[in-house]
Amino acid sequence: MLTRDEAVAAAAAFLESRAHPDRADSVVVLPDTAVDFAYGRTVRFDFREHIETGDSTQAPFSSVVVVPHDGAPPHFAPTFPAVATYMEMRAAGSWPWRKG
Repeated sequence: MLTRDEAVAAAAAFLESRAHPDRADSVVVLPDTAVDFAYGRTVRFDFREHIETGDSTQAPFSSVVVVPHDGAPPHFAPTFPAVATYMEMRAAGSWPWRKG
């Protein structure tokens, strides 16, 4: 199981090298937002421009990174369902979710 600090570091590395390498200097990981779930930890982030200006066009589309406890690569949480529901589904092995 990852510690909070390990999850934050993994999320930062994912964001800066894979997800937003063109904005690596702008990525601000928010360690106090890290939440532990059975499947992994979630860590929120923002872009410096959004924090400094409040301009919503400068905010990330998806601001939650999932860092699985099993060592799988970090990834963005989906925008639906809610993050807690997604994490519960992943822990239960019921993701991907198929409607109908």
